[in-house]
Amino acid sequence: MYKQEIHISDMTTFKSCRRLWYFSSLLQRGLEPNVPYAPFFSGRAIHYCLERYYGELTPPLVEAMQGYLQTFLDKEMKDVAGMDLWAMEETMFEEQVELISGMLDHYVLWVNSNHNQLWSDDNLEFISLETEFSVPLLTPRGNRSNRVFLAGRFDGLVRRRDNGTYWIWETKTAASPKRLQATLDNNEQSGAYVYAAQQLIGENISGVLYNILRKKVPAAPRVLKSGALSQAQDQDTTPALYLQAIKDNHPGLADDPQWIMDNYGPFLQTLMDRQSEKPFFLRIPIRRTSQEVQGLSQRIWQVALEMTRSSTALYTNASWGTCGNCRFKGPCLAWEAGADVDSILSREYRPRRRWDPLVGQDLEEPEHEYTNGSH
Repeated sequence: MYKQEIHISDMTTFKSCRRLWYFSSLLQRGLEPNVPYAPFFSGRAIHYCLERYYGELTPPLVEAMQGYLQTFLDKEMKDVAGMDLWAMEETMFEEQVELISGMLDHYVLWVNSNHNQLWSDDNLEFISLETEFSVPLLTPRGNRSNRVFLAGRFDGLVRRRDNGTYWIWETKTAASPKRLQATLDNNEQSGAYVYAAQQLIGENISGVLYNILRKKVPAAPRVLKSGALSQAQDQDTTPALYLQAIKDNHPGLADDPQWIMDNYGPFLQTLMDRQSEKPFFLRIPIRRTSQEVQGLSQRIWQVALEMTRSSTALYTNASWGTCGNCRFKGPCLAWEAGADVDSILSREYRPRRRWDPLVGQDLEEPEHEYTNGSH
């Protein structure tokens, strides 16, 4: 009996647009564009660097984080360098590298300024990183399926030092962390990861701790002619970066907390208040009850029946939300027009690959048989 592995991201795509799922899923064509998609490129770089960052025995410096990024780029850009890119695409990659570099520098600064808080690094013990899983799903009768498995990889597993509870560690990047936060309560990924982790380690998992980075580099505080720092309200910066700028521009006074409060206290408070509405970094815990986790496992099993059924219709879900930035818009339009879809796919797409941060190389995704039958 053949084992079918269902990935939660694959299931989300299936429910969003079956034709996109057909092009990209490893259960079907398993393709990706030849030119890396910018958000995926930056996301993989951030994940690689943070895996190295938290895998060190001692906290690395900003320079070490930049070294991790360069290692990633040396490998990743080999593929890009061999392509005939448009000038716009070359500019895009240059901008992405600059963005990633700035985000990582400021992430280290933020981490080092948030000591002794409930969800700070000081209170987290990293148990494992980049953990792969493949665990059986539950049928509606509560039995473990011997055909359909939930598979994937979560970024890590952490234990809170203050109370010993276990949490999935998951890093996300977003243009608006607050907008992403609003979607997490009913995000199926958290429940799926909790279910998988509990099967793997045999311990209760309290939920998922989302480590969210805003896709923007905080602005460096402006320096006035007098040497003081600007306190203009239009500066999109962070309290940690502003404090660092105080130390850099007032080296003789920066160790005096009272002087800092007298000269910059109100503006620092403004920046802290602003972070609650427009943060650059967030740590958000999402809890999942055992009932939620069990119910989700059964729903995934039901969707998996459709995903592995040969008679499943491959219709498109055309809308501005699904089609605007779709990586398979060209083949989809060709499909609708009755044109040669396969010729487009052979020229502009390749088999899906993934970056493995543990070994530092691309691995081709395994081929999956396509089977029909009951589960």
